[in-house]
Amino acid sequence: MTILAALFVTLLVLCFVGVPVGFAMIGSSIAVLAVSRGITDIPFDMVAQRTLYGVNNFTLLAIPAFLFIGRLMNASGISDRVFDVARVAVGHFRGGLGHVNVLSSMLFAGMSGSAVADAGGLGPVQMRAMERDGYDRGFAAAVTASSSTIGPIIPPSIPAVIYGALAGVSIAEVFLGSILPGIIMGGAMMALVAVISSKRGYPVAERATMAQVGRAIARGILPILSPVIIVAGILTGIFTPTEASAVALVYTLVIAVAVYRTMGLRDLWIAFKDTAIDTAALLVIIAGSAIYSWVLARYQVTSDITTFLAGTIESPWVLLIWLNLFILVIGCFIDSVPALFLLTPLLTPLLAQYGIDPVHFGVIMILNLMIGLVTPPVGTVLFTVSRVADIPFGRLVREIMPFYIPLFGALILITFVPWIVNVIPDLFLR
Repeated sequence: MTILAALFVTLLVLCFVGVPVGFAMIGSSIAVLAVSRGITDIPFDMVAQRTLYGVNNFTLLAIPAFLFIGRLMNASGISDRVFDVARVAVGHFRGGLGHVNVLSSMLFAGMSGSAVADAGGLGPVQMRAMERDGYDRGFAAAVTASSSTIGPIIPPSIPAVIYGALAGVSIAEVFLGSILPGIIMGGAMMALVAVISSKRGYPVAERATMAQVGRAIARGILPILSPVIIVAGILTGIFTPTEASAVALVYTLVIAVAVYRTMGLRDLWIAFKDTAIDTAALLVIIAGSAIYSWVLARYQVTSDITTFLAGTIESPWVLLIWLNLFILVIGCFIDSVPALFLLTPLLTPLLAQYGIDPVHFGVIMILNLMIGLVTPPVGTVLFTVSRVADIPFGRLVREIMPFYIPLFGALILITFVPWIVNVIPDLFLR
């Protein structure tokens, strides 16, 4: 436990002084090795080997592919087409554009797999439309921020790829296990939007005509088919989740450049460059987490935690409650991707002893960390939406408070009803 405390404290100190998370993980690992073995006996060859080993993983190729897809969606205007489809589907209900906001996030989730990509790309489209129709800017921003958390739940999902690779479980099962929880989250948010819209007297739009529905579907059917192709290909065994990311990338590139013709060479270059920068930043975190996990294993930290918990907690349900609280706290201070790399190697060895399905736990962990994205003090999505919507951070936090009800409600339901996660993987893959 002393090693664990030293690792966490050193990591937090380095992050606090401004060291990037990936380098902070490497630095804290080397610091612990230096204290325990002596500065002259640090196995730098092993440190280098383990650090590089962390990024030498075929599964992780899906990450830059999904990042690039998100960039293409935003740059080519595909997000506008997705929004129009959602608008003709649910825009005529009370608080219609709030429902459109949530539904378009669910549809966009099947393409970008990233909450920040959703908030930064589709968010401005959603918020401008809501303001034009008389919705309060704070409410529009709160709906946008909270609905963007669905992105990494409904497949494809960058966090699901990371969790599956680190935990050694089927990414396809994590993908499929996330579908029903994502739908439940969207339905719960839309119910809350209806209640708030009714109280505040937000407008009801006219029902779209058949001609408008046809035009919207014709404009948006190709991007909406992307998640269908991904899930269908995985279910039928035509390709793996990693290969599915490449298929989805080529598909998106074709419809953006050749079909819609909304991207030129300059736009493609910017998308390539931004994706390369994002990928490099993630690879540093992955490399850092690899050496960090190796130090945890070398000093038997995980086995010590397992022994300690086995002597104090007997019920798997009690363990899940404590793990939920622990992950929620971590997620409030550390962004979701670094938190996944930090926590997955530490927590997943506990699951077998308590008979907890790792796929079930993976969805729980990802949802916890998504809640962290919209929770102060870090709240990456909150800062993104606050900047895009040009509203004070404090006002956005006040507006988003009611949306914690559906988020935490979905988390509790998924935690204590594993069937919600397991039913689709059981039906198709197990």
